[in-house]
This record gives sequence, structure tokens and C-alpha cells, in this order.
Amino acid sequence: MKFITLTRAQFGEFCDQQPYSHFTQMAVNYDLKSSEGTETHLVGVTEGDKIIAACLLTAVPVLKIFKYFYSNRGPVMDYSDTKLVQFFFTELKRYAKNHRALMVRVDPYVPYQRWNHDGDKLETYPAASLLETMPKLGYQHQGFTTGFDPIHQIRWHSILDLTDKDDNAVLQNMDSLRKRNTKKVLKNGVKVRFLKEDEIHLFRQFMKDTSGKKAFLDRDDQFYSDRMKYFGDRVLVPLAYIDFNTYIPELETERDKLDKEITKAEQDLIKKPDNKKALNKKSSAEQQMTSVAEKLKEAEELQAIHGETLPIAASYFLINPYEVVYLAGGSSNEFRHFAGSYAIQWKMINYALEHGINRYNFYGISGDFSDEAEDAGVIKFKKGFGADVIEYIGDFVAPINKPVYRAYSALKRIKG
Repeated sequence: MKFITLTRAQFGEFCDQQPYSHFTQMAVNYDLKSSEGTETHLVGVTEGDKIIAACLLTAVPVLKIFKYFYSNRGPVMDYSDTKLVQFFFTELKRYAKNHRALMVRVDPYVPYQRWNHDGDKLETYPAASLLETMPKLGYQHQGFTTGFDPIHQIRWHSILDLTDKDDNAVLQNMDSLRKRNTKKVLKNGVKVRFLKEDEIHLFRQFMKDTSGKKAFLDRDDQFYSDRMKYFGDRVLVPLAYIDFNTYIPELETERDKLDKEITKAEQDLIKKPDNKKALNKKSSAEQQMTSVAEKLKEAEELQAIHGETLPIAASYFLINPYEVVYLAGGSSNEFRHFAGSYAIQWKMINYALEHGINRYNFYGISGDFSDEAEDAGVIKFKKGFGADVIEYIGDFVAPINKPVYRAYSALKRIKG
């Protein structure tokens, strides 16, 4: 085995072929980091002519003369290969030392345990052995964290496994509320299209509205716009909207159909007043007619105010050949009854199915499964789609210059 620096092409090709590769470990993320002026390294391991490990590292100054090396969700490799793990992480420390590193932090995209959304542990993965291997290599585990941190990656993800499933199987596996709302958006004519780069402000407005209501920490405008610019087709920003030119005619068609059903039922009752079947049909159709009339009135009023289309929700997704990641989303509180977020989720689940991508990642949750959790509502939403929870292995830190690192850590504790 040989530890080498990789070209962008080598790095990108390898990572695109590996399961459990994260969107931060993509060649396009190297382009983004380089454009920002961040010192970025691409390293890996070869065996013969074959690349068997790859990693994107960033380096930022610390204490003026040292650097803090970090691999966001890397390196990418087969963690069941103990010899490879030992070789890579040993060589990584040597490499970092040659580049004046004070420390190296990694948070491998490695599943540790699988849970359900009720907080029941379902499975512990073999990669748990890293908790013994890494300290022997000089990398100390940073703990089994929960909650959300503005700097460190979330350890808990909500994952919907799409392996060997079609859209009907996914729908049938949802809870009653998710199933009902998904069918509702399909019936009510909520449409979804993908925003272009110059339309990112539409998504940002929904995010600002949502963060204002729910008091969660959102990223800034540049975070999203930069990734849309550099990630190309690996970013998708779906917008859910009502198209009144199709929605209103659909309601009118449904109204006319119900009107005929009521008329027929009334005629049947004239012939036979005690016809219970006709009476039930008339009652049901009249109830539906009331609902359709209210929807039609609302749609016509909204069309008069907003024009031909009404945006109601938008989300931000990151894609690689391995998974579809739901990074963020927001919706209009005023028009939440249209359930635009469900139209987006259904669109993107089908995108994954159509492209043969087996992991649909609803992304981060806190790891707190109690009713008092800060994201209890979000956990319930993601659970309803039939997803499981994957707990990742967490962060490891290797001090490179140990005396200075001890002083640095002590200083941080004092300031904290």
C-alpha cells in the first residue's frame, strides 16, 4: 500500500463508486473549497494501480504557525479492512505533521448503530470496532454526542431504505397521516419544479420564514448559493406550487361530477324514497360538494391575488450516486393546508427510485427520542415515512504536536 496525493479526477471517480460516501467527499466540494480560498488536500491510498481509499482534507490556521486539519465525513474507504484503516490513519498523521498540523479531526461517514424513531436500538454494526482501533492509532473518540452543534456534524440521521422498493411499496409503508397527505397533494394538483440558480431567493424566503417561526439555526444565503453554483446537477432545489390554470379546472370537473351524482341519487329517491343506498350516496356527494366549493372559492380568490401560480414550499437536496440528502426545507405557514412539503418529498423519493439510488436521507435529528426533544415534531414527521435512524460513529481527534495541543486545549477550556 502507498499513501499518495490524488488528482481531482482520481478523487472524484473513486468516491462516486463507493457506498457510504458523503456529499462533502465529492470532487465538486473540492472545487467549492478551492474557490473559497480554503487550503484543501486530496489524499488516498493505492494498492498496485488501484485506489482503495480517498479523502478530502481542509486545513485552517491555528495559533498562527500551525494548522487544524479536518476531514468532513471522510476518509472514504472500506472500514472493515483493518490493515487499510491502520495504514491510512498512521500515514495521515505523518502527512499532517509534514504540513505543520497541530491536530487532525475526522468524522467518518460510518454507521455505528441502527435505531427506530421511538429510541429502540435495532442493530450494532461491525464498524463499532473502530472505537477500539482508532485510539490505538492515536485518534481519540470525542464522545457519543446528541443534539445539534453549529460546527460539528450531526451523528444521527433519519434514513429511508429504498432497496427493492417501488413507489407503491414506499407509500404503503408510511403511517396514516403521511399516506393521507401524500395522496392529498397528488389529488389536489400540487406541482413541483426545480429552481434555477437565479431563483434561489425563492427557497431562501421560505427558509427565513420557517426559521423565524421555529427558531432553528439556518445557514446563510451564500452557503446555499455557492453549492448550487459549484455542485451543478448534484444540487436540486424543488419548489412546490399551485398552478391555478390546472387546479381550478380540476376542481370544476370534480364539482360537475359530484353534481351529476347528486342529481342521479335524487332521481333514484323519487322512484324509491326509502332507497338507503341512494340516500347515502346523496349525503356523501353533498359533503364532498361543500368541500370542493370551498376549495374552488379559495382558489379563485388566490388566483386573483397571486396570479397564475402560488409557491407554497421549497427544499434543498444534495445528490451523489449513493444517496439523496434532504438538507433543508421551508414552507408557507399561510398555505400549509396545501401540504407542499409532502409534494416535494414524494417528488424526490421518486427521483431516487428512478435513478436507482437506494438511500433517501432525511438527514439530521437530535438523537433525543423523548417528547421533550427540541426536534420532536421533526422526528415524528420523518418516522412517518417509514425511515430508520442511523447513528454514526462520531468524531476522532489526533494531536500531532502534543505539547502545543495540550496547551491549546487548556486555553480553550479556560476561555470556555
